[in-house]
Amino acid sequence: MRALATACLGLAGCAYEPSSFRYMMQPFAGQLATVECLDLAVERRADLPSGSPVLSYTFGNRCDHPVVVDLLAAAVEGHTVEGRRIALSPYDPQYELEVLRIDGRLVGHEAISYSADTQVRDICVDAATVAHTGATWWLCPGAP
Repeated sequence: MRALATACLGLAGCAYEPSSFRYMMQPFAGQLATVECLDLAVERRADLPSGSPVLSYTFGNRCDHPVVVDLLAAAVEGHTVEGRRIALSPYDPQYELEVLRIDGRLVGHEAISYSADTQVRDICVDAATVAHTGATWWLCPGAP
């Protein structure tokens, strides 16, 4: 019984702390946003050899109840070298991306590559679309 109580206390210490943008002493990397119950960080990673840009998402649920994390619905735009804005779609050939719910005070992480027909200079994500809110909050992480 004592071991169970100790394990529970240890796990309680691992819960995500709202607005900390860190978990297990590791800070979230990239640009930060808080969208309702979701603390979100978006970081641009090195492009794939094919030229496809890659974004890394780290998210923490700041609330005690489950919330939506929908990386498939994230509005992502790229800016070409010529300055044109283009919509980008996640590369998901096996249809693994789906709407998920993350339990209260937990953290998740995912990296996704995006299909692009041309070289992308900058890439931006509307963080609000990840959490299915009506607001708009564009994050444009810099080059890797």
